[in-house]
Amino acid sequence: MQVRFTGFVSVGVALCALALAGCQGKEPPAAAAEAVSPQPLPAGRVRVQPASLKFMEIRAISAAAEARQVWAPARVAFREDRVSEVAAPVAGRIVAVQAQVGDTVKAGAPLATIASPDASRIRAELSNAEVELRVAETEARRQQTMVDKGVGVEAELVAAQARLQQARQNLNAASRAAGYLGAGGNDGLVLRAPRDGVVVARTALPGAAVGTESGALFTIGDPSALWVTADVFESDVAAIHPGAAVKVTVPSLAEPLAGKVARVSSALDAQTRRAQVFIALDQGNAGLRAGMLARAGIETRDADGLSIPINAVLIKDGDHSIVFVQVEDTVFEARTVQLGPPSNGYIPVLGGLAPGDKVVVKGALLLDGAANQLL
Repeated sequence: MQVRFTGFVSVGVALCALALAGCQGKEPPAAAAEAVSPQPLPAGRVRVQPASLKFMEIRAISAAAEARQVWAPARVAFREDRVSEVAAPVAGRIVAVQAQVGDTVKAGAPLATIASPDASRIRAELSNAEVELRVAETEARRQQTMVDKGVGVEAELVAAQARLQQARQNLNAASRAAGYLGAGGNDGLVLRAPRDGVVVARTALPGAAVGTESGALFTIGDPSALWVTADVFESDVAAIHPGAAVKVTVPSLAEPLAGKVARVSSALDAQTRRAQVFIALDQGNAGLRAGMLARAGIETRDADGLSIPINAVLIKDGDHSIVFVQVEDTVFEARTVQLGPPSNGYIPVLGGLAPGDKVVVKGALLLDGAANQLL
């Protein structure tokens, strides 16, 4: 007698069943074989033994958006709007440095002293403009008086008023130029802190020649205004939005910090293909220092639509993607699916599945030995 088996039912189980039937004498061997042999399955379906289910993870997919986390390397930094840079407003030479990196300074505190011939010239121009204005005011009043008495010439009054207007404009320009220099006389110029904070960088050196092209000589940051900048992969950026909850872990801190996404950079780093995500912390922490390394777990929410874990997808015959869907307790069907670009470990399904389908998200490779690889 010849017995056929389909699916994954083992020959040993079948033989045992036949032997048991023979011992009990209740039905012939042919009938026992027919009882344990399952019905043939359509092409594309496979059956597994119930014990094999524990090695697989099966999940019903939904069209609703799901919240997940993207983890990215991060660092603690001063908020951009709470950092000030101090540069030389004119060319000159540094004669003294009064502040060092790490110093806590108040607004208006001296940082460095510069000797500058340009400063002397600008202050002289201011003095000259003040004298010219006084002279122009006197002449304009004299011409007005003469015209009022009937002995003046109207054209000379108009000319005097024009000179007065020009003198006022010259004084305004000279005052603005001198305002950049701050208080002082002759060629001395004192650079002062524009805000309360900590000196986080200094390039000013005694004796160094500086100018408007020298860049920042001092950088001052507000230690009470820190945030976290995370470098997120290009493929994950689209799922991150302002206001998303964030968990920040810092190696030197015992507890993670909570925050929210303040904004997402619109540009990518050309080398790393990452975008900066700026995270505002919910509350300050005395243990934080600018420059600390951290990791940020950013909550993301997929757009409405079907998506499945990347591990659920198999590449079949090198040119199409399949997933296995549970159609009965131990029966699974291979489905060809159309997919979008992956993000954050998930991939959108454009076709081939419907909401509620139960997809094998772990162990799918065991169901099809002909599949080339996981996606």
